Amino acid sequence: MQNHLDQKMFLEAFNTIIDKGHKEQGYYLLDDVKAWHDYDGYCCYISYNKVEMTLMFHGKYLLDYKNEGLLESFIKKVLQINKGR
Repeated sequence: MQNHLDQKMFLEAFNTIIDKGHKEQGYYLLDDVKAWHDYDGYCCYISYNKVEMTLMFHGKYLLDYKNEGLLESFIKKVLQINKGR
């Protein structure tokens, strides 16, 4: 499933979390979703409910999750954030 995800959707959510979320210890938080980036901004990260996504240049990304149910809840949450923009 992870090869078929639209990275643009996650980048939009990342930007929304950075813009509208509140800053905590090195990350931004909006609706229980964390977003942060590395020092040079090359990699962006989104995390929710034991799922972490790393967004990289050239349309590449990595997903770390234990099961499909967690991934599905992560995707639903990202879609909710994008609808609330």
